[in-house]
Amino acid sequence: MGPKRPGLISYLSRGESQVMLAFMGPSPERLRKVEVVHPWLYTPPAFLIPMPEILPNNVDAVIKPFQLGVWMGLVGAVASFIFTMSYLNRTLTSRNQTVSNRAEGNVDQPPADVVTESVYMYVVGTLLNQGGSISCQITSVRLLVGAWCLMTLVLVNVYNGILISYVMAIHRAPPIASTELDIAFNPNIRLVVDKAQSGDLWFSTAQKGIFKGYGDKLRSYPNSRCNSSEQCVDMVMMNLKDIIKADYKSTGQCKLTITAPASNHPGTWGLEKKSPYLEKFNRGTLMLHEAGLITLWREKVESHTKPCYSEKNANYIDDQDSKKKPLARLSLTNLAGAFAVLAAGCLVSIVAFAIEILFFNKRRTTRMKNRKREQLSSCE
Repeated sequence: MGPKRPGLISYLSRGESQVMLAFMGPSPERLRKVEVVHPWLYTPPAFLIPMPEILPNNVDAVIKPFQLGVWMGLVGAVASFIFTMSYLNRTLTSRNQTVSNRAEGNVDQPPADVVTESVYMYVVGTLLNQGGSISCQITSVRLLVGAWCLMTLVLVNVYNGILISYVMAIHRAPPIASTELDIAFNPNIRLVVDKAQSGDLWFSTAQKGIFKGYGDKLRSYPNSRCNSSEQCVDMVMMNLKDIIKADYKSTGQCKLTITAPASNHPGTWGLEKKSPYLEKFNRGTLMLHEAGLITLWREKVESHTKPCYSEKNANYIDDQDSKKKPLARLSLTNLAGAFAVLAAGCLVSIVAFAIEILFFNKRRTTRMKNRKREQLSSCE
């Protein structure tokens, strides 16, 4: 604190006070000067950050219901089914042609008991929940088709059931800081604190650890100390939950949130060294914890920030509770993924059509040249 502004512990050290009723974090230096009471409150260090913005589209919702491993497994299953069906079809065709040639010597009639439908279109139809048919009655083919139908039935229904969750989800950009380490060592993040308050004093005097990283941040940015919490909020900060609640009341929107805390820090009181009241304070604090009074008092005193922040998952939530949310219609943002798939399919179709036209024109030109050559050779 300095000689002109002695800290509260100095009053205990000089014998001018017996009890220090303030939120104090225990440290080796303080343990040598005062008797530390059992912690009466555990609170995590947290920072106020801007609420991540809502992403403008939801294109990737179409692929999110399945993880990458499931998509890779599906591609492998499709390839295996097509390969097995093609192999069985070729084997049956060769066998039936051999039997037919031996019996009648007729190779023009198509062999029986083979797969005459397009396997590729059958796979596409079943994956799109449109169904399909295979007329072959061979047991091996029917078993293979039955296994494929069972797999697609499970996958398609699971996909449809999960898809609506991702379609209706509100997607936000990643927060600028997820942990305390991001704030300390990310060069793109600036730190501001209330001038001459506890955060400023802790960070500025720290000699090691993560607090020293915060102090280096403060020293590197000239406007890192604010004269008031309102000034800190304008710069994007005192009681973080009070600020979030006040900002939500004034704007009606969740523009601020709190970083996810990594750990809880104990808060305790201090007594003069060798104080006879240490045991009584410890017992009283434990009785308050056991009765749940400290938790009750904390919930009454702290501001309600649930519209913008929830301590249950130490993260931000959207707007109001799900019970209070009105039913919302699907917007273009929710269904952007479906339209993106349609646009990609149309683009691939156009490219394939252009390639077919090129090959068709090339084959027609080659045929015309061959005919002219044949006509010239016949005239000669």
